[in-house]
Amino acid sequence: MATNAGVATFPTYVASGARSTVNPVVRAALYLFVLSIPFEMPNRVFPVEIPTITGAVFLLATVLSPSASYRRIPGSVFWFFGYLWMFGLSTLVNTTIYTTLVLNLFLLMLELVLIFWVASNLLRDRTVLRGVLITLAFAVTVRSALQVLGIGATAHTVWTGGERITAFGQNANLSAIIMSVGALILLNLRPRILTWPIVPIIGLAVIQTGSRGGLLCLVLGVLVWAIGSGRTMAARLRGLAAGLLVLAVLAIGVWRSDMLRTRLLASAEQGSFAGREEIYPAVVGMIRERPVVGWGPIGNQFEIAARIGEEKKDRRDAHNLVLDLMSSTGILGTIPFLIGYLLCWREAWRARRGPYGILPLSLMAVTFMGSMSGTWIAGKILWFTLSVACACGATAPRPGQVVREETP
Repeated sequence: MATNAGVATFPTYVASGARSTVNPVVRAALYLFVLSIPFEMPNRVFPVEIPTITGAVFLLATVLSPSASYRRIPGSVFWFFGYLWMFGLSTLVNTTIYTTLVLNLFLLMLELVLIFWVASNLLRDRTVLRGVLITLAFAVTVRSALQVLGIGATAHTVWTGGERITAFGQNANLSAIIMSVGALILLNLRPRILTWPIVPIIGLAVIQTGSRGGLLCLVLGVLVWAIGSGRTMAARLRGLAAGLLVLAVLAIGVWRSDMLRTRLLASAEQGSFAGREEIYPAVVGMIRERPVVGWGPIGNQFEIAARIGEEKKDRRDAHNLVLDLMSSTGILGTIPFLIGYLLCWREAWRARRGPYGILPLSLMAVTFMGSMSGTWIAGKILWFTLSVACACGATAPRPGQVVREETP
């Protein structure tokens, strides 16, 4: 039956009973990796993060199904490998003294690019995509509920008053981004009578983090989702009404949070952005001095700390994806990464015509906003949304083709 593509068709599509052709062990390993994304634990007894370990397990499992895992190479993969090559070049040119830190970061980035490549192939399978989205939505729900209930919650007092709450010692800003992605997925899944009531819990958890950038991530994602819902006027009006309702509930929650409201007012009235007002000018100065190959990965963070007179930490990141790329690998590293990133945006835009609707684009909007106020180039959630965008865009119908909805 022919239908208009959009958010309304997406839940029906992923609820289909089609069987996957992907090796079940590979699928299970992928689900395990996605399940672990919201549960990074900085304060751990072992040196490697849990999602990094599960990501390695997933890549090892792909040897059981190499044809399905590596059968296509998205164009963006070539550009991301080009960035890794420039990563190494910048390290050699700057003769870093932070060899261990740089090597760890390089291996992590290599793992993430490989995961992106494989996931972009596997997520073309509708059953795998359904499983991955449900898995992340479930993981974010559990993670948010634990925080709201105070189980494993950690608090950090802020100078504006109140406490920023997260869980397991996680970075509050990254936690807010991950939870925002989960909230957008839940808005798209059915049955809505079960998924939508969970969204306010996640919204409350985002508010508790006190992350201004995380709040903007959720707002932008909901706006993109609401504006792009459906192709008919009726579907768009329904989506817009639902989006406004979500934003209204979120606004009430923000207003009732003295801590987050005070932090927002401090930004508006005093220009306080958690040190970014000092970091950004320092990074711009660094870029002017070494525009071609930068200061080297990791080395740029130590240089930033020295320039702003940081006393509590020996290094600070650029708190912006583009500034981090420019200050670490210069123009030579920034250009290939951004080309690969823009190709993923193109696929997310194409996906609007398919049964996945606006979801990939709204997820990309969340992580984009997060990357503008934080350096999450090595964040698993960023590469997860990139792989979803590429998979959905690749399977979307081209102009003139008819989108068909399957029977639930």
